[in-house]
Amino acid sequence: MFILKNKLYFSILYFSILIIDIIVKLGLDTIPFRFITKPLVVISLVFFYWINANEKSKRKFVFMILALFFFLFGDVFFIFKDVSLLFSLGMLGFILGKLFYTFRFSNPHDFKLVRLLPIVVFCFVYIFIVLNIIYDNLGEYFFPVLIYLFVAMLTLQFAYLRKSGVDKKSYLIVGVGILFSVFADSIAVLAQFYRHNFLYDYITVILFYGISQYLIVMGIIEEKVKIEKSLYEDFRLEI
Repeated sequence: MFILKNKLYFSILYFSILIIDIIVKLGLDTIPFRFITKPLVVISLVFFYWINANEKSKRKFVFMILALFFFLFGDVFFIFKDVSLLFSLGMLGFILGKLFYTFRFSNPHDFKLVRLLPIVVFCFVYIFIVLNIIYDNLGEYFFPVLIYLFVAMLTLQFAYLRKSGVDKKSYLIVGVGILFSVFADSIAVLAQFYRHNFLYDYITVILFYGISQYLIVMGIIEEKVKIEKSLYEDFRLEI
């Protein structure tokens, strides 16, 4: 329990689990070893978040738990990604996980549409380029992959929009985490539908995915919600 309350000790534990999972994937049998090491990555984050979360909104707490649960769901099915049905279930788990991250990142603060334009353009170009590379090999997976990429970019946009509602430290940690998630997704999709062992996907996908989940959870735990200036000024006037 002490390890889960101490960020340094938990970080050592977490990355030890992640490294062990990579070693197991590269050198040991999937059954039973991978069924132990792979789920432990996200399970450790669930317990760490549960103990350290300081959410003022119960709804946001539930969104985070559901997001991590669906990522865990997807992780288990992705162990057998060569089986079509299990690969599809894994994609579904990750899509739902990213959607719940999107719900958790949303905030009621105003933002300027002009500021959102660059990230929207980036997302459109990103999806277009990736789909153009893998299109010939997608077959029946075209729409599932399109939805997956769209949701991944939606998560990126909502992480970007957190800037107006949270402190800089949390914003940057989550933002970097989402970027690592984009790297992991890109390599995984290209390795599956373009060229096997793309950028050493056996290592890089797990590593980038693990880093992204760690940073996102850490960033959310560190989050301090900004007080809207107008409300703060009204409060001062009343005093």
